[in-house]
Amino acid sequence: MKLQNFIKELYKARIRALALISKKRAGDTAFRIFCTPIGKGNYTLTPLLRSAGQLSLQFGQYHLKGYQWNKGAGRKLLIAHGFRSHTQRFEHLVPLLIEKGYEVVAFDAPAHGLSSGKQINAIDYTQLVSVLAHLYGPFDAYIGHSFGGLAVTLAVSELPQPGPVKIVLFAPASDTVGLAATFLKQMEITDPEVHRHFYNNVIRLSGKDLGWFTIRRCLPALNGAILWIHDQEDRITPIQEALEIQRLAPPNIRFIFTRGLGHSKIYRDTAVLKEVAAFL
Repeated sequence: MKLQNFIKELYKARIRALALISKKRAGDTAFRIFCTPIGKGNYTLTPLLRSAGQLSLQFGQYHLKGYQWNKGAGRKLLIAHGFRSHTQRFEHLVPLLIEKGYEVVAFDAPAHGLSSGKQINAIDYTQLVSVLAHLYGPFDAYIGHSFGGLAVTLAVSELPQPGPVKIVLFAPASDTVGLAATFLKQMEITDPEVHRHFYNNVIRLSGKDLGWFTIRRCLPALNGAILWIHDQEDRITPIQEALEIQRLAPPNIRFIFTRGLGHSKIYRDTAVLKEVAAFL
């Protein structure tokens, strides 16, 4: 049995045991697990990462590791990685972005890579993107993968912008309601009371329900050009929500649907990267 599957089975057993004692404790524990990346994904600095300006940021209780390339360029871009990922997995984009004339900034999110912490949620990640825009921006463009794509769209929809910004979304986590439902199903949590306490954590932390944290809600506030790239066989962030948004025919979003690249190969594919370069 793979380690992640073993840990998942332990979590299931823990939640079942807690539910016998307290539905609230079971729901709260399930939410913490939902926000916990299993496997932090530490890495060693590659030559490209060592060549960057080394950044650090105290973000609440978290100490974050960041990088900056091509400082002082005419345009600025932020890269936001996904859940259980980190900056190093996106370093291959940096030469392309520098060639396009961008200063590039990227940080490992809380509980990821070389940053501290054990958990992250959409509230914190969105706030982080906003803080980075204030400290190192304003950004002319953003690249977000998966959970990072959600955080970027949520933040940009709220940020005061001097003009339209470009956004590249690789397989964004656009439907948080669906992702939470899938998580509860995978964890075999069926008790309605446990569900209720699980979702109450979102309201407690943000004052909003989970449906607020969706790209669909942000669409009216996203005025810049968006390139949305999604694989039809993605098992992490299913394509259904992307197809539904495409049916709305938002004039500023161009969709590219691939097949066979899944959730992680999509941001490394040569043909896809050519489209990204042309868009930026």
